[in-house]
Amino acid sequence: MKNILLLAGGGSTEHEISLISAQYIESKIDKNRFKVFKVIIDKEFNWKYEDQTCELSNKKELRLANKSIKIDSVIPCIHGFPGETGDIQSFFELIKLPYFGCNSEANVLCFNKLATKLWLEFHGIMTTPFTSIQNLSDSEVNKAEDFFNKHKTIYIKATNQGSSVGCYRVDDIKSLKHNLTEAFKFSPFVILEKEIIGRELEVAVFEFNNEVIATLPGEIICPNKFYTYEEKYNSNSTTKTNVVAENITEEVSQKMKEAALNAFQSLKLRHISRIDFFLTADNEILINEINTMPGHTGISMFPMMMENYGVNYSDFINEHLSTLS
Repeated sequence: MKNILLLAGGGSTEHEISLISAQYIESKIDKNRFKVFKVIIDKEFNWKYEDQTCELSNKKELRLANKSIKIDSVIPCIHGFPGETGDIQSFFELIKLPYFGCNSEANVLCFNKLATKLWLEFHGIMTTPFTSIQNLSDSEVNKAEDFFNKHKTIYIKATNQGSSVGCYRVDDIKSLKHNLTEAFKFSPFVILEKEIIGRELEVAVFEFNNEVIATLPGEIICPNKFYTYEEKYNSNSTTKTNVVAENITEEVSQKMKEAALNAFQSLKLRHISRIDFFLTADNEILINEINTMPGHTGISMFPMMMENYGVNYSDFINEHLSTLS
């Protein structure tokens, strides 16, 4: 029986969502084949297993006060830092410990919104029109003002945050400087994106049985103008999710799947991802962002889209755990 370390929590703003996702993943693991040791990384980055302080050593052992447990592989179920940022994967790679999910470099590229956009553009994959600024100097703020004046309504985003954290919609130039200042509190780099009027769609892309699979696009239907963190996870959220988006032609659906597969392969993602799109009124397909550890909550699209495709999530996770080495 293999010993699996399931890491959850972390210090990001998505700490609590990570705990819910980890609970879902744990429920799908075959306990007759794998013994799961769930460790919570709290917001001060203390590691706890069943309320005991612990650590993962360079000998691939989970060390507790009175014993050490040999670990065979890891599932880093952490949204945001240090999971989707590539930090924790770098440590696993240093100690040669197999782990589930995208490698450190892919996580670094995908978590940085500016790096993702530049990478996609280089590979000919359409993304939303954007610019970036490095600081709040007069010249950089003027650059931001020029971009706003060109597009009228924009989004300001911290480059290295998830779940709409550090992200602000601006439709009045008077609020531009303030929102830039707020975004820089979350990241040393900030991007500005043109607002896209269109539908928000998602495609789950994952590896199963030695095949890379892209699902039919699902849709987020948000009654508000901006799908904020609170709107995503608040119990009173009025946002709807359709596992299969309605009223999309087969041609558009196929193009979106092809773009998702292209992004997955060009960035050399592994095992799991969710690719988020905008679809405009004239059927222009634009990638918005890429999630290397998508949510697994009751309203999360990734597991629902996978199951709708016909792949049982238990089969998916247990296959990968059995082959990690």
